Amino acid sequence: MKTKLFVISFLLLSIQVMAQTYPEVTIKEIQFQTNDQLINPPHDNPSPLNGDTVTVVGVVMNSPYYHSNPDSGTILHAGAPAIFLQDQDHPEWGGIEVRDPNSSAAFAVLDTGMVVRCTGVVGEYFTTTQFNLIDFQPSDVISSGTRPQPVLLTLDSLVVTGTTTPNYLAEKWEGVYVEIQNVTATDLVSLGAGSFGITDANNNLVYTGNVSDYYRSRISPPLPGASIQSIRGVIETRNNLDGGWFIIDPIYPNDLVLGSTPANISNVTRDKGVVGFNEGVQVSADILDADGTVDVANLWYSVNGGAYQSDEMILTAGNTYVGNIPAQSDSSLVSYYIEATDNDGNVSTNPSDKVKNAYFYYVLNRDLTIQDIQRSPFGGGWSGYNGYEVTVSGVVTADSSTITASGGEVFIQNGSGPWSGIQLFGTAVLNLKLGDNVTVTGTVYEFHSFTRIEGLDDPASVVKNGTAAVPEPAVVSTSDVGDLGNGDLSAEPWEGVLISYSNITVTDENADGNAGNDEGSGGSRNFGEMLVADNRGVSTRVELQDGNNDYNNDWDASLDDSQFRIHTGNTFSSLTGILNYSYGNYKLIPRTNEDFVGWVTDVAGESVTPLKFGLRQNYPNPFNPSTTIEFTLPQNNFVTLKVYNVLGKEVDQLINKNISAGVHQVQFDASSLTSGIYFYRISAGQYVSVKKMILLK
Repeated sequence: MKTKLFVISFLLLSIQVMAQTYPEVTIKEIQFQTNDQLINPPHDNPSPLNGDTVTVVGVVMNSPYYHSNPDSGTILHAGAPAIFLQDQDHPEWGGIEVRDPNSSAAFAVLDTGMVVRCTGVVGEYFTTTQFNLIDFQPSDVISSGTRPQPVLLTLDSLVVTGTTTPNYLAEKWEGVYVEIQNVTATDLVSLGAGSFGITDANNNLVYTGNVSDYYRSRISPPLPGASIQSIRGVIETRNNLDGGWFIIDPIYPNDLVLGSTPANISNVTRDKGVVGFNEGVQVSADILDADGTVDVANLWYSVNGGAYQSDEMILTAGNTYVGNIPAQSDSSLVSYYIEATDNDGNVSTNPSDKVKNAYFYYVLNRDLTIQDIQRSPFGGGWSGYNGYEVTVSGVVTADSSTITASGGEVFIQNGSGPWSGIQLFGTAVLNLKLGDNVTVTGTVYEFHSFTRIEGLDDPASVVKNGTAAVPEPAVVSTSDVGDLGNGDLSAEPWEGVLISYSNITVTDENADGNAGNDEGSGGSRNFGEMLVADNRGVSTRVELQDGNNDYNNDWDASLDDSQFRIHTGNTFSSLTGILNYSYGNYKLIPRTNEDFVGWVTDVAGESVTPLKFGLRQNYPNPFNPSTTIEFTLPQNNFVTLKVYNVLGKEVDQLINKNISAGVHQVQFDASSLTSGIYFYRISAGQYVSVKKMILLK
């Protein structure tokens, strides 16, 4: 049994047959990239040692368990006990996350300051390099001391001054313990529980992560506007989340040192959701200063983009303050925010970003429409009617039989232009059908930054007005959506709307990892999403799992032989669906097979260059006696493709030469081999991948 496990283990470690010792390298040799590699897309390439098994030495920057006690919980959320390891003397390119999938007893009791020798496999989790141990023994602890002092950085070393745009040259600090001083906390962000933003006097903005359990579940984040004397943590790079690229992850409670705390402004509410012509509005908020008193609170409002005016708020009961916005003329756009000053002179606002995320409403001398609810004019992505009851009408463009995710999703639309579609949520809408003309009464809610109308469980909240023609899809360019962030005024108008992309090419069949089945963990996943681009060349996401259609990118082994398997380089004359927003990305959700038009699958003659390396699952699989192996190259490279048996013995070499960029296929004939499990391994420059196949005779 031990022999079998040993064989399987090193097959998965790039099939380094009979290897007993491994080269010792520095952390810098794992992490280093040239300035040209960083400045040019994709800005963060895999480690030059990605997939290699090596040994490194460094100092432990955090213990894997609380108080170095294996009976307590792990400190880092890394899918396994983990530490950050840092070069003792050279911090630049000198940090890396080390995971112990085997939960070794000797690793579990490590503490900060210990100098250790680690042997494992270099890997990538999205754009963060990781090191996965294959073994750790008590003898791997070399000495004990103190961890290095943090590297003092400023925010403009991580982002371009005045923006959130990454300074890609800061990649050298990935995995390194750093400190940033004299910043201010901003709003909580979408990176998860415990995350918040930090900003400085130059309006540089960086987000904190929640990889540490202390900050994910045990420590409340500072209030927006709180003064932060210093924040220490490890730099992480993630390009798959709103708020990336560089994130600072504080680890221990004392990594965050706060100054004075401003007043907390919460529960901001206006006395009417839908505001009519010649109606004034009263705005209330709870304002509390935990370490002092509130000196003054003001309600600031602007009409149609004009100068802001203020109304001093009055304390009415407890901690509740109220202010008033006078009646405005029809069709006026009114934006507003609240500002409070405490006895220490600290100023706080709600929202903290009072430009992009200001509260707002429209003055209407008519019935409310879907467009009024969806329109988010400042780029924040949220509805001005969030949390308020509304009544609107529209025609069903997707019903629970066409988008089947989450038990079925329903969308209605008013016309076919921007801002015209919205999701309905509740049991009373699940029986609606395409073309139903309905009027609904429910509450607007931002579900993970996606606007929908909720509370539609009572049948009386949904009134059918007959049927109507389903609106024609609006033709949108993939460049209008791209990989833009939430609320961007190019993409946001199409949220919830039935749209269509024309003359598109699949630029990457798996938007989140290598081609083929979902690996279940790590940085190469398959969530059923692909990238497509029209003739403007800007790629955007398409979600294949949520609709009631057969098209797929082979996210599961049950789809390996599907006749609807999509590959990089395939083309469609048009692709139609509802534009969704989830997990930091806009993505098109095609409904049924009819939404996929003009599918061309001729890979051999395709001239499109893939975006990344990929080794696909062979097909058919199982096979007898031959099968096809397909791989993608984003650039010309020297390629070796070999086949091994379960003992690690090479049984065939299929390729050993320079190959041009593109999508390539090779036939493997196993006529001379016996039935069983085989592995095929590709090596192309720094890219290495292994997959399993089954020969059944």
